[in-house]
Formats: sequence, structure tokens, C-alpha cells
Amino acid sequence: MLNKDLVGKLSPEQQEIFAQMEFRKTKRRLKLEELARGKDWRSRWFPFFIFGGMLACFALSYFGRNQIHDQPAIMLLPLGILLIFILVFHITRTNRRLDALLELMALDREEAANGK
Repeated sequence: MLNKDLVGKLSPEQQEIFAQMEFRKTKRRLKLEELARGKDWRSRWFPFFIFGGMLACFALSYFGRNQIHDQPAIMLLPLGILLIFILVFHITRTNRRLDALLELMALDREEAANGK
């Protein structure tokens, strides 16, 4: 790791390149922390997917009222699709968060190894 004295001895072009590298590292780390906390755009839109699926089920039940009273099992298909969609979306969200945590841990180990 470069300290302040070594960075001061570098040429201005090298200092700029070094600053850009450090900026990219910091930006990547902040993105990973945001992803690990579940504050990415996919996690923010998750409730809207559930609401949209429920709204579609209600619309199907309202507009197909006569068929649903004759055959109530007709609603199992959209409800099953909604349940599977929610389950898959939740699993992929959890995997994404775990991957971000593992990458953050790897970055911490790398920084600790470089610091020694």
C-alpha cells in the first residue's frame, strides 16, 4: 500500500491514475454494501411485483366470476404462478445479497493482506 510520502513522489499523471484506481475500488465497495443491505433497485421493486400479481388474480376472479363459481380450481393456476414467482424472486435476491457479502469479505481479506 502506498503511503502519503510515496504518492507525493509520483508524477501528476501517476497520481491521477492512482486516484482513479482508489475511486473505482471505493465505488465498487459502496455498490457491494448497497447490494448486501438489499437497497438495490430489484429489492425496492419486489413489493410491486407481489402487488401486481395479486391485482392480476383479483382481476381474473372479478372478470371471470361465473367460471370461478363453477370451477374454483381455475384460480389455482394464477395463484400457483404467483407463488412460484415470489419464491424464485426471493431466492435470487437472497443469493445476490450473499454473493455481495462474500465479495466484501474477500475484499477485506485482500486489504488486510496488503496492509501487512
